[in-house]
Amino acid sequence: MEILFALITVLLLLSFLLKSTFLPRWGVGVAALLMALTVRLVIPFLASQPAETVNGWIFSPDRVLDIAVCIVLEALLMMAFCFSRTLSRFRFLRWYPGLLAFPAVCWAWGQLLYSSAGIHFTRFAIWAALGTLVVVLVGSWGLRRLLPEEDIRLEGLFLIQLFLLLLTIAATGAITF
Repeated sequence: MEILFALITVLLLLSFLLKSTFLPRWGVGVAALLMALTVRLVIPFLASQPAETVNGWIFSPDRVLDIAVCIVLEALLMMAFCFSRTLSRFRFLRWYPGLLAFPAVCWAWGQLLYSSAGIHFTRFAIWAALGTLVVVLVGSWGLRRLLPEEDIRLEGLFLIQLFLLLLTIAATGAITF
């Protein structure tokens, strides 16, 4: 189950980075700053909680089903964005970066926090926020340079959403049976 959550987290973050390549540069900067601020504010809260409590929040069957519904809704929004780029409809979806990437990156930093013993939580939060800021900015820029054609990025985003849907079905099946 943990492997499925880790894979879903990676795909959510990759989806966020691919989606940010369609934003203007200042939009990527704002999204990166918001994600870094979220990481900076959430890590002290996670540090005050035992690892078993946080994992209990995430891996309970009711929460997994709630998370699955959120992932399905976000995947549908991202797929609608992929179709709207070719149909010139629903332009407002351009500004939706993918909100599930925010808790996903916080969960990933939390897992690193719980696996490291004896670290200073405030420094860790600051370095995690700076690392998140750099990864989002450089990752978005790198993906835009690596995949310069918009159609290829759209197809990649669509395929990632399909994989997310399949993994979500697998995660709900694993937790309910």
